[in-house]
Amino acid sequence: MITPLKEPTMIGLSEKTKIVLERLKEDGHFSDMADAYRFGIALALAHGVIPNDPPSPRGTIYSVATIDPDREFATAIRALMDTNEVPIYRWVERLAEWGVTELGRRSENGEIDFGAILEEAARSDGV
Repeated sequence: MITPLKEPTMIGLSEKTKIVLERLKEDGHFSDMADAYRFGIALALAHGVIPNDPPSPRGTIYSVATIDPDREFATAIRALMDTNEVPIYRWVERLAEWGVTELGRRSENGEIDFGAILEEAARSDGV
């Protein structure tokens, strides 16, 4: 009998990336940090990223129900990725870590070109 993986109920980021997330909101790129977190996950999925664990120290920020109330990210991750028996919401954290970091990098010139990001996603083969 296969034992189901214990899924976390709270998810977050490394302390360093949480600062980037806060800056994305403060600079007006997103009206809500949770939206930036979700966008980061989607960006990483669109790019087919297979991220590592977030660096330490890390902390929790959101409940899973806040970020993925309808389990759409969980469904997408199960369909697109080999999760290697890692809980799905640990993958969500990994993807968010990469995506928020990438959004921070793209915002360094003052603006994020969301149109270019959507074009990249449309051209991407993903995973």
